[in-house]
Order: sequence, then C-alpha cells, then structure tokens
Amino acid sequence: MTPLWGVTAGISNVMRQLELAHIEMLPNLHLGPTLVVASDYSGQHKKATHEAFSFLIADLNFCWLWDEKRHLVRKTFMPDKRRMSYKGLNDVQRRRALLPFLEAADWIPGVLATVLVDKRFARSLMLTSADRLELPAHLANWPSQVIKKLLFVSHLGSLLVAGLSAPGQNVMWFTDDDDFAANDKRVIDLTPLIAGMVSNYSEQQMGHFRFGTTRCDNGDLMIEDFASLADLAAGALCEIPMRGILPWDSQVRAPARDHVPPKAISILAWLSKSRQALRRLAFVVDEGDSPRKVRVRALELWS
Repeated sequence: MTPLWGVTAGISNVMRQLELAHIEMLPNLHLGPTLVVASDYSGQHKKATHEAFSFLIADLNFCWLWDEKRHLVRKTFMPDKRRMSYKGLNDVQRRRALLPFLEAADWIPGVLATVLVDKRFARSLMLTSADRLELPAHLANWPSQVIKKLLFVSHLGSLLVAGLSAPGQNVMWFTDDDDFAANDKRVIDLTPLIAGMVSNYSEQQMGHFRFGTTRCDNGDLMIEDFASLADLAAGALCEIPMRGILPWDSQVRAPARDHVPPKAISILAWLSKSRQALRRLAFVVDEGDSPRKVRVRALELWS
C-alpha cells in the first residue's frame, strides 16, 4: 500500500475530530450539479521547510455572487487583466487589490484546504512499484520527484473531492501549470488517472470528470482568479516557520503575523477568519514517533 494512503487516512481522522468539535465546519456542497476544484502548490524554494498543496473546492452554481464581486475588484484595481499571484505581490497594483480580492472570495461557497508536508518527511517516502503501477506505463519513468508530487496532488485532492461531493455530481478540476501538467498531452494522459483516484476514495458514483489547467480560462479570468486563491494560500502558509511553533495533541497553533514577510501577513490573517461562506482548513504532515509513521495535525492560525 502506498504511504500516501496513510497521509490521507490521517487527514480524514483529523477532519472527523474537527467536525465533531465544530458541527458547521464544512459547508454543504451537494446542492448544485457541479463541483469546481482548483489546486496550486508552493514550497519548492530552498528556504521553505514544508511543501504546500492547496485545494479550493466549491459549488459552481452558487459562485455567482463571488463572480460579481471579483469582476468589480478587477474593474477597480486590475482593469488590465493582470493575474493575481503570490509571487506577483511585489507589484503595487496587485498589493492594492489583494484585500478586496480576498474579501470577495469570502462569498465562495466552498472549502480552501491546504496541506503542509514537511520536506524531510516527503524525502523519506520511497516510491514503491505499487506507486508506479498507479501511473500509466508511459508516465512511470518520470523523475521520482515529479511522480511524488503528482501522487501527493492526486491523493490529497481526491480525498477532499470524495469527502465533499454528492452522488452523481460532476467535477471540474483545474491545476496550476505544473511540471506534471506542462502540456495538453500530459493533461489528457492524467485525466483518467485522477478520475480513477477520486473513485478509489469515494463510495459513490460521480458524474462527468474533467481535468485541465488554468490555460483553460476563456478570457474572463474566472478560472485564473479561482485558482489564484489556492496559490495565495499555499504561498503564504509556506512562509510560516513551522518547525519552531508549539504542537498540541492534534493541532498546531501558529501566529499569522510573526516572522513572516509583509506580503504574507494579509493572506494569513484572512485565512485565520471563520464563519464565512468559504471555509479555511490547513493541515501539517510530518514524521511520527517512529520511522515510516505519519503524523497529521490541524493548523490553527491566529491574527
């Protein structure tokens, strides 16, 4: 069995504990016919202690209010159609747009979940033949690091989609232009793989499954803006010095202001908010008390 099943089992257990403590922690996304998913990743730079895998999942039918608000933000602050991104926040216009952009996202009926994986733990995971068997034969010879990232993305995203979807719901999943989805052929090759992964995690039959990248945006930047929220969350959370904060039994508490770059502060403070339509979740994954054991804890931010 791939070690990533242990990671997702740990996340599932922590989510169950959180739901028992906070009944309305997760929204009901079962009303519309289609779930829309965006995923983005961060932490590849040397200074980061953790890699971040961020997923935004929402009921597409009820995103209309957010769509109106984000159009207004763009008209006011970014009429030139520039992309919002964490790396791009050195730009004055993007910095001015950031808070209104985030406040508009409060109206998305969905969940923004980020999983922070300790790089030491990720490096310790050895790919097995079973891991490579999950891939089509022509992908199994990819570099190990690319395969690891693909497996993390597909397992973590599939767990969340399976847990939040209803029987028969369609799923539209858009990923950042990452190395495993660098061109259309790779995206086509990966679509049945990820659809099968979602089915493995789910006990119900889903509807149509589509997988693509932000290149699918039709020009109004809705897909780009939706995915950029995952990008902002992943980028900001990677700035927290996770190895120096206080662990609790099943949680980790981290300040949203101390020892992080100024551009991350607004995002982390926004992520610490609760009671909005868009729920925020974060998890920390590292090595347990013994080798090959995984420890998963919820991350609680305070501003």
